[in-house]
Amino acid sequence: MKKSSSKKRPAAKKPAKNPVGKAHLLVVDDEADFAKMIQKTLVQSGYRVDAATSATQAIALQRKHSYDLALVDMRMPEMTGLELLQYLKVRDKKIFVLIMTAYGSFTIGIESLRKGASDYLSKPFKLKTLKDKVGEALKRRAQFLEEQRVHPERATMDEL
Repeated sequence: MKKSSSKKRPAAKKPAKNPVGKAHLLVVDDEADFAKMIQKTLVQSGYRVDAATSATQAIALQRKHSYDLALVDMRMPEMTGLELLQYLKVRDKKIFVLIMTAYGSFTIGIESLRKGASDYLSKPFKLKTLKDKVGEALKRRAQFLEEQRVHPERATMDEL
């Protein structure tokens, strides 16, 4: 006969609700190994991630899927990251875009933000920095979407 323990087991902790969990991300970098490394890192963080190695491939993916956030390399053969950013945002006003550049400069960062990027990352970057920037961008996107729901007359992020 088993003894019943008078001690109660501690209740399993529920995972904290993550408003950005299960976000669908698009990584675009013409360096396939780099794109795969970012994809793997972000999948391990709980995101759904597709990777593209060209702007054409990224555009084709966006036609099939809706993305919350795109991480786009600045310099690619077919078009610049800023050109792709503008294309992605025309097709989906709710997508946020992070520009990644190995040619990081304050000027490129400012230009990216002016063209509609939510932020930028200078390569090389630490994986923790990548995860932090992605998390911050997704939180800002969630705030933007909530603001849109409450105040639909506001059309841009600039009005937050």
